[in-house]
Amino acid sequence: MVDAKGRVIRASKKRNSDLLWATKGGGGGNFGVYTKYKFKVHAAPAKATVYRITWPWEQFPELLKAWQRWAPCVDTRLGSEFSIGPKKGGNVTMNGLFLGSKTEALRLLRPMLGVGTPTSKLIRLLAYPKVVDFLLPPDPILTQRESNQFSSGYGRRPFPDKAIKYMRRFLEQVEGEFAGFFFLNWGGAVSRVAPRATAFYWRKAKFYVEWNSSWVKKSDAAKNIAIARGLRRKLQPYIVGSYINVPDQGIKNSGPVYYGANYPRLRRVKAKYDPGNVFHNPQSIPPAAKSKGK
Repeated sequence: MVDAKGRVIRASKKRNSDLLWATKGGGGGNFGVYTKYKFKVHAAPAKATVYRITWPWEQFPELLKAWQRWAPCVDTRLGSEFSIGPKKGGNVTMNGLFLGSKTEALRLLRPMLGVGTPTSKLIRLLAYPKVVDFLLPPDPILTQRESNQFSSGYGRRPFPDKAIKYMRRFLEQVEGEFAGFFFLNWGGAVSRVAPRATAFYWRKAKFYVEWNSSWVKKSDAAKNIAIARGLRRKLQPYIVGSYINVPDQGIKNSGPVYYGANYPRLRRVKAKYDPGNVFHNPQSIPPAAKSKGK
C-alpha cells in the first residue's frame, strides 16, 4: 500500500498485521492506495452444476418465504442468488451453482422446484471454466444510462408478512431492468470465520439482501432515492448492518452499520496509517481521537 506520504507499506501476518486485517472488509479508500495483493486460491473442481429457474412476478411472496426457509439450511456446497424484479416487466429468478452432480443438485433443489409454476428451468453440469462464464459473463462495454440508489442488509430470520408487504409496495413503484431485490444465502465458509477475525463483521446472518431503484432522467432522481431509502427505514426491524460495497449515503452514523463491532478497531488502524484523514469520502472511516496524555 502507498500511504498519504508516498511511502510503500507491506502488510502481512508478520508485518503491519493490523493493516492486513483492516483490508479484509474495511472498505476501499480509507487507508491508502493498494497496489498489489497476494492471494492463496482454492483448487477449482473439474466440473460443477449450475442452475437458473424463473417464475412469474406475482408468485414472489410464496417463493421468497420458501427460499428463506430453504436456502440458509441447504447443503453448504450450494450457492443461491434469488432476485425479484419490479412489477412492471419483472419476474423472479433463482440461479447459482452446486459443487456436485446434476442428480444431487436436482434433489437439493426440489423444495424450490415444487413452489409456484416455473416458466423456465435450466440445470446443467459444466466444466468449471464454463461455470464461471455462466455465473459471471463478461460485462458489456456500454455507456451507462441508468443511475441507481442501492441499500442492503443482513437477515437473521425470514421476513414476516409485514416486511414482504413493504417489499411489494417498493416493487410496484420502481422501474427498469436493474431495479428490484437481490438475496444471497449466507452460512458456509462465510460463517466459519469469527466476526472479529477480519474487518468484515456480518458473518452470522442467514442471508444477504440488497435492493435498488433505477432511473434515467435526472428529474426522477429525488423520487427514486427517497423510495429506496424509505424502504430501508421500513425494513430496519428485520435486518442488521449494511454492505460497504453498495454504500447508501442515507445511512446516518454509518460506521457501526457497515463494520459492526469492528468499527472502533478500524478507527485505530486509520489513525495509525492515515492520521491526517487524507483518504476520505462521505462515509469513510475517521481516525480515532488521540487519548489524553499523548
